[in-house]
Amino acid sequence: MKIRINPVYGKEIKLKVRSVKFAIIIFLFNLMLGIIAITGFEVMFNMHLNPYVDYSGAAKVFYILISMEIIAVMFLVPACTAGSIAGEREKQTLDILLTTVLTPEKIVMGKLLSSVSMVLLLVVSSLPVISIVFTIGGVGMEDLVQFMLAILVISFFIGSVGMLASTVLKKTVPAMVCSMVEVMLVCVGTVIIIGVTYIIAKLYYYNYMGAVGNMPDVSGACLVLLVNPVFTVIQMTMEQCESVSAISKLAEILNGSVPVFIEDNWFKISMVSQVVITIILLKMSAFFLKPIKNIHIQ
Repeated sequence: MKIRINPVYGKEIKLKVRSVKFAIIIFLFNLMLGIIAITGFEVMFNMHLNPYVDYSGAAKVFYILISMEIIAVMFLVPACTAGSIAGEREKQTLDILLTTVLTPEKIVMGKLLSSVSMVLLLVVSSLPVISIVFTIGGVGMEDLVQFMLAILVISFFIGSVGMLASTVLKKTVPAMVCSMVEVMLVCVGTVIIIGVTYIIAKLYYYNYMGAVGNMPDVSGACLVLLVNPVFTVIQMTMEQCESVSAISKLAEILNGSVPVFIEDNWFKISMVSQVVITIILLKMSAFFLKPIKNIHIQ
């Protein structure tokens, strides 16, 4: 049975995997992770010549390693996707691409898959380094699978943001800057919304309620963090490494609590929310990519 591959994806991936630059990036990235892992284990086992070994430190090393990978994804994916369509415009090859039998949806998906695949290949290549943690304990296979799922969804989520910027803007550099700003708005802007909501509630409590009774419950503002990939990773790692719910702690600060169902299934709900937004952004990208039909005047 012959498997049909998106032509855009097939062409782009062949050009990228043949690049010596990408091989060097994989080597340097894994070298950096390896140095961090070895340093972490050295500190954990030999610090202060203590005969007692805290094996829970392996989970902290795992947390540091996946944090480095999340940071890499946050910066590499927008950089790769932002220039995918805008680069075609700059090379004046987009019009030719649009005249083929490929639909705008297939073009957008092919460009996105090729960009995300390279980042995911970088992540997959680092699994042997991350798996060193399993030799000590503290982290299970379920934790690794959950991390890989998070990386996959977050990569497509951030990549769809870059694709939208690439289709709307005509130049690569503005598209890259715009995609970075949009990612920062999602990651930092949601936190700012919670902070502003808390400040407004506090001002209302002291100025209008006379500091009598209980502070207003604004814990519902925490739900905006469902689309925040950074907080999703923080929640995931805190549950894995420390068995502590970050969303529960934040809700307490906001004088309330998150519904039990949402707190217990925060990771799943967050992943679904990001997938839905990804689909919407890709649909928008395909819409802006569609060529304007010529209107013939009789």
